[in-house]
Amino acid sequence: MKEWSKDRLWYQDMPFKLNGIPVGARMTVIRLENDKLLIHSPIQLTTALQLELSQLGAIQAIVTPNMNHHLFLSEWWLAYPEAYFFAPPGLQNKRTDLVFDDALGAKSPETWQHQLYQTLLRGSDQMEEVIFCDPDSKTLIVGDTLAWFRSSHNVFTIALALANGCYQHPAMPLYWRWTFKNKTRLRQSLQEILTWPFDRIILSHGHNIESGGKAIFHNAFKWAL
Repeated sequence: MKEWSKDRLWYQDMPFKLNGIPVGARMTVIRLENDKLLIHSPIQLTTALQLELSQLGAIQAIVTPNMNHHLFLSEWWLAYPEAYFFAPPGLQNKRTDLVFDDALGAKSPETWQHQLYQTLLRGSDQMEEVIFCDPDSKTLIVGDTLAWFRSSHNVFTIALALANGCYQHPAMPLYWRWTFKNKTRLRQSLQEILTWPFDRIILSHGHNIESGGKAIFHNAFKWAL
């Protein structure tokens, strides 16, 4: 795992293909004030990963940002029965085989209240995403809201990124952007996010944004603002 912010935030990448095209997947780990861990967008659970996590602390909460990021939840659910599992909008109906402890919304649960900012990216008629911000490390944490494949060596990944407008700069993929029919609700979400104290952004797919994150986020959504 790579340490993003000392003793506070880490991330782990894994190879992942979307319809046979490499896009990668990234999990983020946040240490809460009680020294327990919050797992954002869990990736495939390996023995090595479990060992690394055990050295960081006990896992208290496991969250997925949207209903597409659920593929590896079953193995985490079996491995960490004492953790609290939070479902984003739509996932409880999609994964009826799992028992979730609570649903994610625009307000932070008590577990990380006053530690992380949280809201829903609204306006899509297909999928809403839960966006998080860690003020301690000034980091915005997203799922599919932004993607950036600026230096991929795979021709199919480049073609996918070019087609979806997220190759030269971070952007919301076009296939999802087109589902945001309610621009008013989307603008309300974006305006809330832009009040948060962040300078960096961790993405679930593609390159992370190391600095200037708020300006980059604003530019990525000029089409909506």
